[in-house]
Amino acid sequence: MALSELYTKYNRVWIPDAEHVWKSAEILKDYTSGSNYLEVQLEDGTELKYALDTANGQLPPLRNPDILVGENDLTALSYLHEPAVLHNLKVRFVESRIIYTYCGIILVAINPYKQLPLYGDAIIHAYSGQNMGDMDPHIFAVAEEAYKQMARKNKNQSIIVSGESGAGKTVSARYTMRYFATVSKSGSKAHVEDKVLASNPITEAIGNAKTTRNDNSSRFGKYTEISFDKSYQIIGANMRTYLLEKSRVVFQSENERNYHIFYQLCSSVDDPEFKNLRLLTADKFVYTSMGGRTDIDSVDDKADMMETRRTFSLLGLKEDFQIDVFRVLAGILHLGNIEIRAAGTEKSSISSSDYHLGVFCELLDVSAEDVSRWLCQRRIVLVAETVVKPVPQKRAINARDALAKHIYAHLFDYIIHKINTVLQFPGKQHTFIGVLDIYGFETFEVNSFEQFCINYANEKLQQQFNLHVFKLEQEEYMKEDIPWTLIDFYDNQPVIDLIEAKMGILDLLDEECLFPQGTDQNWLQKLYNNYLDKNALFEKPRMSNQAFLIQHFADKVEYQCKGFLEKNRDILPEELVEIMRVSKFHLLSDFFQEEELGLTLNRGIKVRPARPSVKPANKQLRTTVGNKFRSSLYLLMETLNATTPHYVRCIKPNDEKLPFEYDSKRVVQQLRACGVLETIHISAQSYPSRWTYIEFYSRYSILMSQAELGLNDKKQTCKTVLQRLIQDSNQYKFGRTKIFFRAGQVAYLEKLRSDRLRGACITIQKHVRGWSQHRKFLQMRAAAIIIQQYVRGSRTIRQTVTAENLKRAWAAVVIQRYVRGHLVRQVYQLVKVATVTIQSHTRGWLARKRFRQMVADHKAVVLQKYARAWLARRRFQNIRRLVLNVQLSYRVQQLKKKLEEQSRENHGLLERLTAMSNARVQDMDKLQKLEAELSKLANEKISLEQQQKMNKESTDQVIIQLQAQNNMFAREKEELEQKLADSVQQIKDSTEELKSRFQEELEREGRQRKIVENNIAIQKKDHEKEIEALNVESRKLREENVSFQKQIEEQGEVTQDLQEQVLKLTKHVKLIPQFKQQVSELQRQKHELEVQIAEQACAMEVKMEEVSNNLHSSRQEESAQRRLLEMQKAEHAKEKEELERRLEEKEEETLQLKKQNQMESEAKNRLRQEVSRLVTDNMEFEEQLDVKDRLIKKLENQIKSLLASEIASQTPAPAIPKEYLGMLEYRKEDESQLIQNIILGLKPRGVVVNMIPGLIAHILFMCIRHADYINDEGKIKSLMRAIIDSIKKVVKTHQEDFDMLSFWLSNTYQMLNCLKQYSGEEDFMKYNTPRQNKNCLQNFDLSEYRQIISDVAIHIYHQFVTIMEKALMPLIVPGMLEHESLQGISSMKPTGFRKRSTSIYEDTEACTISSILQQLSHFHSTMMQHGMDIGLIKQAVKQQFFLVGAASLNGILLRKDMCSCRKGMQIRCNISYLEEWLKEKDLQSSSAIDTMEPLSQAAWLLQVNKSTDEDAQQIAKMCTELSPVQVTGMTRANAASYPSTGGFQIVKILNSYTPIDDFEKRVSPSFVRKVQSLLQDRVGSGAGSAQLMLDTQYRYQVIFPFVPSPQALELIQVPSSLKLNFLTRI
Repeated sequence: MALSELYTKYNRVWIPDAEHVWKSAEILKDYTSGSNYLEVQLEDGTELKYALDTANGQLPPLRNPDILVGENDLTALSYLHEPAVLHNLKVRFVESRIIYTYCGIILVAINPYKQLPLYGDAIIHAYSGQNMGDMDPHIFAVAEEAYKQMARKNKNQSIIVSGESGAGKTVSARYTMRYFATVSKSGSKAHVEDKVLASNPITEAIGNAKTTRNDNSSRFGKYTEISFDKSYQIIGANMRTYLLEKSRVVFQSENERNYHIFYQLCSSVDDPEFKNLRLLTADKFVYTSMGGRTDIDSVDDKADMMETRRTFSLLGLKEDFQIDVFRVLAGILHLGNIEIRAAGTEKSSISSSDYHLGVFCELLDVSAEDVSRWLCQRRIVLVAETVVKPVPQKRAINARDALAKHIYAHLFDYIIHKINTVLQFPGKQHTFIGVLDIYGFETFEVNSFEQFCINYANEKLQQQFNLHVFKLEQEEYMKEDIPWTLIDFYDNQPVIDLIEAKMGILDLLDEECLFPQGTDQNWLQKLYNNYLDKNALFEKPRMSNQAFLIQHFADKVEYQCKGFLEKNRDILPEELVEIMRVSKFHLLSDFFQEEELGLTLNRGIKVRPARPSVKPANKQLRTTVGNKFRSSLYLLMETLNATTPHYVRCIKPNDEKLPFEYDSKRVVQQLRACGVLETIHISAQSYPSRWTYIEFYSRYSILMSQAELGLNDKKQTCKTVLQRLIQDSNQYKFGRTKIFFRAGQVAYLEKLRSDRLRGACITIQKHVRGWSQHRKFLQMRAAAIIIQQYVRGSRTIRQTVTAENLKRAWAAVVIQRYVRGHLVRQVYQLVKVATVTIQSHTRGWLARKRFRQMVADHKAVVLQKYARAWLARRRFQNIRRLVLNVQLSYRVQQLKKKLEEQSRENHGLLERLTAMSNARVQDMDKLQKLEAELSKLANEKISLEQQQKMNKESTDQVIIQLQAQNNMFAREKEELEQKLADSVQQIKDSTEELKSRFQEELEREGRQRKIVENNIAIQKKDHEKEIEALNVESRKLREENVSFQKQIEEQGEVTQDLQEQVLKLTKHVKLIPQFKQQVSELQRQKHELEVQIAEQACAMEVKMEEVSNNLHSSRQEESAQRRLLEMQKAEHAKEKEELERRLEEKEEETLQLKKQNQMESEAKNRLRQEVSRLVTDNMEFEEQLDVKDRLIKKLENQIKSLLASEIASQTPAPAIPKEYLGMLEYRKEDESQLIQNIILGLKPRGVVVNMIPGLIAHILFMCIRHADYINDEGKIKSLMRAIIDSIKKVVKTHQEDFDMLSFWLSNTYQMLNCLKQYSGEEDFMKYNTPRQNKNCLQNFDLSEYRQIISDVAIHIYHQFVTIMEKALMPLIVPGMLEHESLQGISSMKPTGFRKRSTSIYEDTEACTISSILQQLSHFHSTMMQHGMDIGLIKQAVKQQFFLVGAASLNGILLRKDMCSCRKGMQIRCNISYLEEWLKEKDLQSSSAIDTMEPLSQAAWLLQVNKSTDEDAQQIAKMCTELSPVQVTGMTRANAASYPSTGGFQIVKILNSYTPIDDFEKRVSPSFVRKVQSLLQDRVGSGAGSAQLMLDTQYRYQVIFPFVPSPQALELIQVPSSLKLNFLTRI
């Protein structure tokens, strides 16, 4: 359908208006193509002919249907244009009091200039986790969307908050950061999120000021990066600032103030810590009194000062740092009060006695003389000399102000740097969310350098915004498989090029600043030369040569060139810089040292010239402000382009700061400037309205035919209907999940729907009115007939009545009376006889029936008696058989254990014997080694004998030679006789000495040989003893083998005998070390013999001649010794053979033992088989006995049945059971096992089915009773501590397990009741039976343990309720609000809202009211299964019903689409379902339904009429539970902290009421004001609260009423499944 076809009669359009921008008018006549005007009628009744622009063919914008007005998203409007946006915002803001509205991806926030309760923690939690668009627009929804996309996509996010001064940017950014700090609370002790929030008051104090437009205007741009770790918790932050307004430090316009920190400091003039600062009040400082008033209404500067200092401390900035900051600030204030006098036209001076000069120099620790000198003089450096020149007063004042601005700017940067240092984090940043709080587009009467930079930044942001919107639009089309066509949108790149391109405005400005004589006029002339008439975006004002015009994206702005160069240079005289640099106040000197460092780094490395050069001016070395701003803006845009942006556009509704006042001119100006209309333009170019198929089907099913409704495929149905209704296929497109409509098509469909509904209404009215009139006609006709009947009857009677006729009539009546009486009596007699007969037969039949029943009952009793007896006997026999089997199995197990122990001991003995045999083998190896050594020794002896023989032969040869010599010397004998005699005598003497020595040596050797022989004899005896011992041992082993065979039959004595054998074997094994010692002794003796033989050989060689005769005898002795050694060797060989033989015997014995063990194991196996066979036989025998017993019993029953009935009716008396005391005894060492089995290791699902309610509590109490009974204080304390600790441990371990918590809540409560019931206190004993009173505690008072257990029960209850709330919370809003439980009543209205990428039709199972009821039934059944007390169940159910009511009401308050009449009907229907559930579970007395009263009243409020004064009074009277203190769980003091607007919930619902159809009416603002005035009286009387949200975290106080247990302790039995066999019933 063409758009021009919609300009028909009764449709409305928008026409331009000078005062209201746009006015609404109704078309009086259909528009025809080619017409030059349009006949319309304004809302005030004025008719006019609106002239049309025939050249362009443009028609006035169409107005949206009222059903679409007030939408949450501007892009959901059918007609997208400026007047529609302006009107929608006005309706929401003025009438509905809603300040937030979506415009595609933008959140439009209008400043209400009033505190609203929209930012509490309850609302934060309500928006947390929700998809953007599911709830009403809010700054928290944007923050949640950014947080969710960061968590899902691991991509950095940015929130760009912009707007005019006073539009609420700072507050919006603050609430955004508060949201992140709340939803991402970290568990660390550093509280980083608190520090991030604490930075806001400081930055506002030093960077915000009062302006004519805003009391708290940010005079700088700020980009805050909030860093998150991998768990998406805040770990730190970083802040970047842009373009601080330094000129405000020294100048403020009328009704403006300096930065807040100065006034906060002056308000603390009386504080003792500030005495040294010499402060004055703010009106006495020049820098704080220029704007006039120094205070702000409703602002306490002193309280703000305390808050600023508190946040300084919270950030860890200590008192010394704060004092230094305040010292600098005080110095700036005193600097502004320094009086500079004019001394002629070219000179100026400062008095040396100036008070403020002295204070300034004292505070900043600089020279007063230097300051006063260089403020009034200037140093000019020439080539050959330096000249000092005085400056005039104006220039000196400018130098003073420049110094103040530089100091404050450095201080501002320093504080921001310290804050960033505090907010730094040690870990690695995973992601971040940046919050950009930056100035919006500005245009004033006089625009200078600051406005130029601000608008330049907004141009860059607008470009980035346009590209992002264009990209999202393209992604949406591609996602829905719709052909993408290029959209023509405004591109501001030419304006950006004009400003920042090469040889652009900024470059020309920087170039002019390089010239010492550069002026603003010269720079402006360059601009004229370069751009005038060459660039369409640059113009020259007609009436001025001191300004230039730039066509920005928002508006055309005129800039005055005066001051551009000075502000861009931002210079400070070098002499003043040097003074500050040498200050002894380190904070100040560091400011200017950093500046010097920065300049040095910019200079680079230079070669020093031979002759001194001219010192360049300071301004030539500095980077200009414009260049710095361009660089920082480039970095900002680079950061934003790397993140996913989210936009918040703050709008200032009026300049007078009036609450909820809407100035259309101001608003439309800001809408054009902030890009909202550009978003509308881009959306309107294509398909702005987008509906899902389900939404379209639900809304427009009324336009479908029966055949179309019969199709199962709803998507195809929608396509068929659209193709039939809208012939032009270009007006819509079918996507995968949505239908895309051109502008105006939804309005056309709404018109068709309204026409269909109107036609249906007319038809219904026609038939109803016809039926009503026909019914009235029939009633009137029937009445006329009756009247006619009576009239005619009375006339006939009057004509026929006479005296004779009266007598005859009377006689006939008498006759009739008697005849009728006779007939009636006859009938009565017959009926009476028949009745008596029937009664007799009936009574007889009933008596016989009763008799038969009695006989049958008697027989049944007899049968039951014998059956029960038989069952009891069978149960007893089964138990006896089971016990016998258990005993038998137990004995078999014991025998098995004994046999296993025997086998293990035998195995140990075998291992020991094996080890012993190994030791014997090792011993034999050692003996063989010893024999080898002995053989070696014998060989050595043989070699020694051979050597001695050779020595003897050589000795004989020597003797022969000596004889020859004697013969030779015989001739000389005579000559030398005397000499020979002397020599012979000497030889004889020496020979005698040698003989005596040799004889001694031979005697020594003989003694040594005897020692060796004795040792060998002793060893031989020892070996013989060992052999005898081994023989004895072998005999004993044989005896043991025999005894072992006997022990198989006598199994009880085996263990002791084997132990004795082990001891004996151990003693024998001890002989092995003795053998080792003997071998080592033999080796030692061998070594000694070798040494002695060596000594003897040496002696014989030396004295061979003298001892030749004695060698023969010694050789004989040695041969005898050798024979002795050979004999010993032979004996050792025999011993070795004997040992080998014994070892073979031992091995044979070992083999025999192994065979015996094998035989023993076979015997055990046979024994097991025999035992199992016997068990089987035993069970068969028992079954046979059971069969025989049953046969005998059957015969006995037959015999007893023949006995008399009185004998048969007698039942045997039950056996008297044992009398128990209701106590359980346990050993102290079993306490841990008791706790493990009954608490720590208990699984409720496994045992609870077979247990009585609270069985665990009763068992534990019975154990406590026994400890009290035996008066064991240590035992009872240990048990109580163990019970409490273990319950706490179980609850902590299973804190998410609903079944476990329910079970232990029930048992803890039962334990508490047991401690009270049996405490012995009269208040509790009066509820007990006499038997229960006997079971009371006797020795200990456990009242303090009762308190501890009560606290544990409260903790369990709260955790228990928390789990139920977690399970219920996701079901409440879908089930109570979104699901349409009433079929045929649709509460959906056309929205066409385009959801974000993170929330596009997630396939989730639909939740209904049945889902809530099923969850509640699950909770109830679990609690009942665990035997929870009904009072406790009622409290839990009441808490859950409160949650359902509170969460549902909060959903209504936060969702405008839920505020409709039909939705009220749905809610009341759902409440009735909940009430029926309470009746079904018999929980009406829990007062749970009363907690739903606020929701019920809200649903009633949606349905009731809302137009007249009587309606307003009825609403004020009936809605008593909305906004009450007791429902929100707040104290009256807390409620008083909110604005007293009275019944805020009622007003919010009325403002949010949304008609679903055209015939419904909106709530008028006058009606809302009327209701609000009535509610104001109620608030004044203390009946209500202005709190908006209900506190879903509120907890009713849990009460544990005393409920005595009817269970008798002495009758309680412990189930075997609990494995508590160590407990003994007393």
